[in-house]
Amino acid sequence: MKNNEYEYLLNKIYYKGILKNQGINSDMYQRMQNEYSNLNGQQPVSGQLEREYAFRKSFLVVRNYVQQAIKDGMRSFQFKMETNDINKLTYMVDMLDRNFFDKQSLDQIIATANSVFNQYHLKN
Repeated sequence: MKNNEYEYLLNKIYYKGILKNQGINSDMYQRMQNEYSNLNGQQPVSGQLEREYAFRKSFLVVRNYVQQAIKDGMRSFQFKMETNDINKLTYMVDMLDRNFFDKQSLDQIIATANSVFNQYHLKN
């Protein structure tokens, strides 16, 4: 997944000025992507724990921002949304509450949340 899908989700929910003030942008996702790539590199096993820690740390930051964006989007736009879409988003928030570090699952959640929010042509 491209890091701009992550940024697109956050921009869909929040004002861009808020994101800039908080330092939230695609660089956070890119850092996680780089750490993920380092996990599978051909580097010696001795640094594996440090690489895994770095990935998990950056993954948690991205996961928490995605979860909060979905919650805030539901709160802000729930009266415009269909029940089925609210249920999908609620399920995704619950999945993000679990202790997982699977980048593919996170990417799928971001893509699904984008598709749900895109249906409503939300402009914040």
